[in-house]
Amino acid sequence: MIHINLLPVREILRRKKLKGEISVLIATFVGVIFCLLIIQFWQASVIQNLKDEEARINKEKQQFAKILEDIKKMEEEKKLLLTRVDVINKLKQSSSLTVHVLDEVATLTPPGRMWLKSISQNGNQLMLIGMALDDQTIAKYMEELEKSSYIQAVSLSSSAMEIVAERNLKAFTVSAQVTMPE
Repeated sequence: MIHINLLPVREILRRKKLKGEISVLIATFVGVIFCLLIIQFWQASVIQNLKDEEARINKEKQQFAKILEDIKKMEEEKKLLLTRVDVINKLKQSSSLTVHVLDEVATLTPPGRMWLKSISQNGNQLMLIGMALDDQTIAKYMEELEKSSYIQAVSLSSSAMEIVAERNLKAFTVSAQVTMPE
């Protein structure tokens, strides 16, 4: 006997195949959406972690800003104190230099042949004004001053004959540089 299959087998197989493809497509779509959601949550977590890290770093930055401000104030105070110490040291050197220069001038001035009317020091410039018996005394005095370790560049600024107590004396002005020996 011949059996005729009146059922649309091909149509059923095609529908079954189509249903399988649709279910695979839906499963793939759901899988892709699930993956996208996982990626979105992961990125949101990463963003939140970065925001938390930024907030922590900003908090540390504020703490360090206070410390840096204190350090800057201390550095300014240090500069001011170093400047003051430097000024004090220069004043000490200057005062001791003046004492040494006066000692040299007094020691080297020949008694009985020369006397000084005025001594002035302005910075490192020394000016001596005095009277002497003759030019040789002035020249010898200048040579002695030049040998001093505190007095340098001695030069005769002026020399003139003056009559004092009916005697001819030489009025002179000597300029020099004063320096602290090394």
